[in-house]
Amino acid sequence: MENGNTYVYFALSGDNFDPEVVTKKIGVIPTEKWNKGDKGKYKPTLEYTCWIFSTDKGKEYLMVDSLVDEVISKLFDKIEIINELKHQYNLESVLEIVMYIDTNEEQSTPALGHDLKTIEFLFRTQTKTDVDIYRFNSAIIET
Repeated sequence: MENGNTYVYFALSGDNFDPEVVTKKIGVIPTEKWNKGDKGKYKPTLEYTCWIFSTDKGKEYLMVDSLVDEVISKLFDKIEIINELKHQYNLESVLEIVMYIDTNEEQSTPALGHDLKTIEFLFRTQTKTDVDIYRFNSAIIET
């Protein structure tokens, strides 16, 4: 695991909606989407419908803010549309930050903070944030 595959995504999830409608209205191609009842990776069937826009994995390790900015910049001018979709389909939204921390003491650790544009987006869309943190050690060679 070279740099831990850190990435950030914005997700809209709900009981039952058409992810294609979300794609058309927002005008952004999702990196992933599924419908309730679809076959899951870790579960036999998925329990909710989801639309996700994500950064690439492993693109940036230290400046996680730049990954957040990449997602927010693509969606910021879609705030009203996101809010309409959330209201119409009773959707939840989350900004998920999946961060890997290198336990190798010779390596720097990542930085994370939100600028005012991100805070405004999160507030106006009533989007929660979630940060998943995983550890790895780049000094250990994986076989």
